[in-house]
Amino acid sequence: MTVLVRDAYDAYNRGDYDHVLDLFDPEVEWQPPPNSLEPQALRGRDAVRAYLLPDLFEQQSAEPEEIMEQGERILVVARVRARGTGSGIEIEDTAFHLWTVRDGRAVRFQAFVDRAQADAALAGG
Repeated sequence: MTVLVRDAYDAYNRGDYDHVLDLFDPEVEWQPPPNSLEPQALRGRDAVRAYLLPDLFEQQSAEPEEIMEQGERILVVARVRARGTGSGIEIEDTAFHLWTVRDGRAVRFQAFVDRAQADAALAGG
């Protein structure tokens, strides 16, 4: 399962968003972080595509720094970077991504800004 997740980050970082989306179940549930501009949960690949490809950023990446697997859940601690379209403003932060993988596809993705909450979710809490 970690192979699928690593593949997703590699594809995302090279801008191959179609490949990233192919790794998701067609009815994937996507939960952005609570501090996101659009924090509501999304369902399905089309909604995730729209979320991943906003006009806000001309460049974005997420480099996994730590990957922990527990059953069908995988927690990734990632260094995320982005540069604003037009403004050129760069942001960099640590994000916590909890993936749920079943039958070779990501069925759920949840982003956290707090490590303790991410760890609790990985543990099933």
